[in-house]
Amino acid sequence: MFGRQGWDSMRLIIHDVESIVPRGNMYAAEIIEIAAVAIDMVNDRLKYKDRFHAYVKPQNVHSLPLLTTQFTGITPSLIENADPFPMVLDSFLSWLGDDDYYLCSWSLSDRDYFIADCRRHGVSTDWIQNYNDIQKWYGRVRGETRRRTGLSRAMEQLGILPIGSAHSAMADAVNTCRILEHVYDPSSPIFKLDKNDCKGVVHAQLVYEDKDAEDEDPSSNPFARLKDLLSETPS
Repeated sequence: MFGRQGWDSMRLIIHDVESIVPRGNMYAAEIIEIAAVAIDMVNDRLKYKDRFHAYVKPQNVHSLPLLTTQFTGITPSLIENADPFPMVLDSFLSWLGDDDYYLCSWSLSDRDYFIADCRRHGVSTDWIQNYNDIQKWYGRVRGETRRRTGLSRAMEQLGILPIGSAHSAMADAVNTCRILEHVYDPSSPIFKLDKNDCKGVVHAQLVYEDKDAEDEDPSSNPFARLKDLLSETPS
């Protein structure tokens, strides 16, 4: 795993966030959950070093929308006593520490949510750097550069049984780690880690379109459930 030909002495922060599900102009897609797994290299092997998890209390809603609870499983009681984004971010950055790191996620939508919430709260985006898209790597491994495969579908293709519930930030972060561990090839140029400064880059697209809408099999797309919920939930 991740041997000397690849990422020796690299620190990867594989993370996932969940947000309020936007519906038109009714809600902003504020982050309500952050989870991350820190991975170090020890003797040419992947070592899970530590985890971070926190719920986040949004600032622009008084109660969590039902649609968000149905989709993410996050109930109002879970965020009732949570800290606001700036305080949770401080905790997250303290957890990251001062050593170099690479932020890795399944697609780049989490990066965009981080940028948007930092701007919303007037906090620095300087830490948003060295972003790498594991979903893009996975597509290249499979020779599918024009399609995006959802996390659940990728696990099915690899024969990996998922841990936890889909759209739980910690479960998604851990399952992303397992996919990466499964497909990584130290001799392949696909897995070159990029150092970049992307704090000012935002894509104007919804997370459920970015993460899974281009899944090769629409029936396996977990965000199809969101479409159902949107059609079922009264205006």
